[in-house]
Amino acid sequence: MTMKTRWNYLKGRCHYLNYHPVFRRSPLRIVFRLLLWRMRCLLNIPAVISLPCWDARFFIPPWWGGEGTTMIFAARQEYENELRHLERFVSNGNVVVDAGASCGIYTIAAAKLVGEKGRVIAFEPGVRSASVLIRNIELNGLNNVRLYREALSDRVGRARLYHHRGPVASSMAVGDSNKHQFDEITTTTLDSMLKQEGLDRVDFLKMDIEGAEELALRGGKTLFAKFHPVIVFEMNLLAATRFGLDADGAWRYLQGLSYRFFILDKTGKLNPLESPPNNCQREFRNIIAM
Repeated sequence: MTMKTRWNYLKGRCHYLNYHPVFRRSPLRIVFRLLLWRMRCLLNIPAVISLPCWDARFFIPPWWGGEGTTMIFAARQEYENELRHLERFVSNGNVVVDAGASCGIYTIAAAKLVGEKGRVIAFEPGVRSASVLIRNIELNGLNNVRLYREALSDRVGRARLYHHRGPVASSMAVGDSNKHQFDEITTTTLDSMLKQEGLDRVDFLKMDIEGAEELALRGGKTLFAKFHPVIVFEMNLLAATRFGLDADGAWRYLQGLSYRFFILDKTGKLNPLESPPNNCQREFRNIIAM
């Protein structure tokens, strides 16, 4: 990582913390946990944290820097506002698709909420992240999760998964400094999964796939013709442009399917969005489409 890249990354982390509700509410506790986690990472000591709101436990490998490890250790179930209010959209018996499951915080929470009558379909192509996800599934004794070690796209095939800032921020789009660090992976589509699983419903779709959200949506024409799941998706503008895609492509695709867009406030209230957020509006990173 170059000095310029490292500096931009640190500025982004500071901005992320500044608007994070749990940091604003309990800054000393979060700073203490971040320092503790930094020490554990330096000593290569993993952690298992408790998530009592879902009666779950969560294994975190000692990978410093990524939101999918560091901020989960620091903020726990308040890692993201959408995670904190997940029960607003997911209930017993639902079918949930978690695209870009990473180490599995949404997968574990959703599996607990849908219960034995529900199902969670998790997609995680990264070798290291998938191994942690499997460990968390086993740690919680979950039998209602199906893991696909593939990436969602608009076609079935092969691709490279390039490493961005470590194992929890990988992308099929090549970056400026990671052209030689990648995994060979397979890609699939939402429609292929739908056929393979024989699903008669999909209630909730979460997507955090580093800019490939529009591609994944385009691979789900049959799914969206049959079902109209609530969708939480990340608008990662820089990552989308690495694919040569329109930064607002996922938004516009869903808009063409008559979806409306919202953000959650800290109380769980849905506030409508009439237009896509711009790159400076970091608090709008996760969008809810209904």
